[in-house]
Amino acid sequence: MKAFKITLLLFLILLILVFGAYVVLRMSGLELQLSAPQLPLLAPAPPPLPSGDTLPKLALQPATAEEKLLDQAYAAVWSYTPDGECETDGKTAQQKLTLTVLDADRFAGSGLREELIGRLSQRVERAQRASEVYDAQFQYLPELVREDYLSLLQERGSHAGDFCQQQSVTLRYVYEDDGWVLQNPEVFYPLQPNAESLYAAAAGDLPYQPLHYTIEENALCGPVPREENFIVTDDPAVISALLERPEAKALIGDETLLWNPDLTLIPGSLLRCYLDESILCIVWQEEEARAVGTFSEIFIADGSQLRRKISSDEPFSYGFERTSSFARNANAVLAVGGDFYYHGRNCGISVYQREIIRFRPDNADTCFITADGDMLFRYLGDDTDYEDTKEFLRDNDVLFSLAFGPVLIDDGVDVTPEDYLWGEVKDYYARSSLGLLGRHHYLTMNINCGKRGTEYDHLPSLRDAADAMVRRGCWKAYTLDGGQTATTAFHYELINPVQFGKEKNISDVIYFATAVPEE
Repeated sequence: MKAFKITLLLFLILLILVFGAYVVLRMSGLELQLSAPQLPLLAPAPPPLPSGDTLPKLALQPATAEEKLLDQAYAAVWSYTPDGECETDGKTAQQKLTLTVLDADRFAGSGLREELIGRLSQRVERAQRASEVYDAQFQYLPELVREDYLSLLQERGSHAGDFCQQQSVTLRYVYEDDGWVLQNPEVFYPLQPNAESLYAAAAGDLPYQPLHYTIEENALCGPVPREENFIVTDDPAVISALLERPEAKALIGDETLLWNPDLTLIPGSLLRCYLDESILCIVWQEEEARAVGTFSEIFIADGSQLRRKISSDEPFSYGFERTSSFARNANAVLAVGGDFYYHGRNCGISVYQREIIRFRPDNADTCFITADGDMLFRYLGDDTDYEDTKEFLRDNDVLFSLAFGPVLIDDGVDVTPEDYLWGEVKDYYARSSLGLLGRHHYLTMNINCGKRGTEYDHLPSLRDAADAMVRRGCWKAYTLDGGQTATTAFHYELINPVQFGKEKNISDVIYFATAVPEE
């Protein structure tokens, strides 16, 4: 019994020791677990900068020819440099860069329009016909504009580095799945330009540039004008619309147009007009000095278009013609009676084809017409020496002269005399005059008696004619032969009433011709 008790006691002691050891071990293990130090995570290396095959591609996807040229220029200049060290916290990273990219606005702008206009101007200079460079509305042929535009872009592409700009950007990364992921690759891409808008800025609404036509100096007539360009209407809006065409605007330039749609016209009269790329002519009739005033406003591109035609094209030949017949033989857009130099009057200095054919400087004012279309005056008594006059003709490039007069306006000054040898200046006759409003800008005027019994059945004095030209702003004006010679022919037809009711045969006309060569 005693042995049993001892054994049981030992067993209990062992059990207590085992339990105590278990408790101690359990408590020791929890203590180790709670107090174990946290090991730090290994931070990833900063992201490498893209290069080579990893470099983000440019955003352009060229389709048209100009887009391809832009893309090539972008690729030629695109580069970047790091701006400082990469900043990272192990999970995110930022890298600042300086990008060098193409400045598209400068590359396809910045003087390119002017270069394009210059390139097209060279085409105009080489062209023999307007149809080689223009369509029916005198807009440049689109295929030519595009060809020159692409050529200029290609030339600029060879030195695209001249059209660079720099941009500061920041690359942003996030560390995911054991790697850095770029969050904003778009910053590598320059702003993609709109090729269509760049082209429109350079090639839109290009200014019309007329071909430079001229008529051969010794030609006996002008080129045949185009029938479809003659217009006769009673509606001023038709003329106004015509004046909006680019060829009309080019001819008018900075000059002030005398004609306007608000003019009070003779009742029942018609408006007449001719327009091509070398001449604009507008003809109308309004009351002047209680008579019918027939006015023609003309713009020409070249001085050779103001011309003179004499009967039989030979000085002092007797084959007289009517103004309308002269006009047809000369292919005139507009013709007016001249000075009737072969009318038994031995007056003034007559020049034809640069040669003096009559020299009487002492009894008439002379109007010299230069190769550029200017009007130069010499007053009776100014020239007395034949050789001096020939030198004057050479120095001023004089083509022909008018010898009737008097001079009405000279350099803006009214110089109309009260007395003069020719033209019955103190009487009342139909009057005719040629005026200069500006360079290559002319006004012709006839004042004729209208139908008897109307309010326009009077005849003017020379003073009336001078006043009419002064009021209309002529810088220069010269008197042509009046009376029955005071005639205007448009489209080869007489269009004004004629004194004594009949168009008579005369020796010469002044006329305006187109310079556009015949097809």
